[in-house]
Amino acid sequence: MSAQASQIQWYLARDGQQYGPLTELELATFIELGHLQPTDLLWREGFPDWRPAMVVFPQAKPAPRTHQPAARPASAAASAEATADVRPHAQQRAAAGPAARTGPAHAARAYGEPEEEEPARGRGLRRALLLVTVLALVGGAGWYGYERRASIVEFAASLQPSAATTAPVSGADRKSLSTSPLAGFTGSVQEIDANLQATPLWRVIKREFPDWYAERLKEIAALVSQNKDEAAVGQRVARALVALRRENAKNALSADFRHLKVVATTFFENLVQLRKQSTQACFEFISQGEASPTIVALLQGSPHTAHLQAQLTAVFEAVADGRRAARVYPQPRKADYDVLQADLAKLGWTQADMQLFSDEKALARASHEKVCQLVHDWFAAQLAIKDADTQLRLLVDSLKPVVAG
Repeated sequence: MSAQASQIQWYLARDGQQYGPLTELELATFIELGHLQPTDLLWREGFPDWRPAMVVFPQAKPAPRTHQPAARPASAAASAEATADVRPHAQQRAAAGPAARTGPAHAARAYGEPEEEEPARGRGLRRALLLVTVLALVGGAGWYGYERRASIVEFAASLQPSAATTAPVSGADRKSLSTSPLAGFTGSVQEIDANLQATPLWRVIKREFPDWYAERLKEIAALVSQNKDEAAVGQRVARALVALRRENAKNALSADFRHLKVVATTFFENLVQLRKQSTQACFEFISQGEASPTIVALLQGSPHTAHLQAQLTAVFEAVADGRRAARVYPQPRKADYDVLQADLAKLGWTQADMQLFSDEKALARASHEKVCQLVHDWFAAQLAIKDADTQLRLLVDSLKPVVAG
């Protein structure tokens, strides 16, 4: 291995946290053991910005092996949260050390545009895995790497999320989810604030959008002083929530895939439950979202409140995560849709159903019952896909109208 290659240090960003440095051999072993996630971001000297792992190593789908030499143990992971204070040039970046660049525009550029300063060794997984590992063995580092293999595994374990970060709603139990987020609009601003903060949705909103939240409190208090009833106030607040969601759709869609999968799962659960309620409730949920009068009424106190609030909260948790560290996801491939079409056929879909679902105008003329059934099946099939990469590409694309619509 050349002296220059052996001195290269890699940094990894995941969930808003920055880790590293790792040598090339350590990173190669980390990838080979199957620990690199497609939503991870990577940086090393020569990269103007952080790059998605799926771009740096597009073929990375390694399977763990039992006897493969690794490098010396990785340095202790630096757990400082990635920041957006990034210098524009590689020379400045090398002097200052990497700092996570988290805006969606930066991530999009890293994914979509070629960079001028990328050496050939950073372009593919095979060279990183085969050449680096072989050179390490020839150079006499094989025994040392094998002995320290556990250190790579330990480093990877430190990146895994805790149960709290993967929970559908952080810290929220079923009781608080069942507390209506569109009720309790009485009394002073302080009393309204206390009522709203009893719900997980408004705790997230206040934490992430304090100024917006303060304005809503004033608006609600003004409506209460005008003797507006709770249904009218709830409708007004629901429309404001929809506007906030739409404004932050890009942030939500650039969240870690775990957050997005929770959004998809809770959306699907609502489809299941609302279809039992009525076709109209299901259709309004799909077509109008949480601003639908029917959905507002259900959110103001019903057996559906918990499911509906769980999805709303999941969306804004995704917004929060995307604001901290934006990810860029690949578009679905033809092969992905082939898999999905085969699974939909198992659910009874015909070619006519596929054509109807892909034609926006025709779908708008379809019966409400048909629309509910098709959207239900569309998400059911994707959530059941076993291949993680295929599921990621399909679900992220399917969530765009859910989050931005």
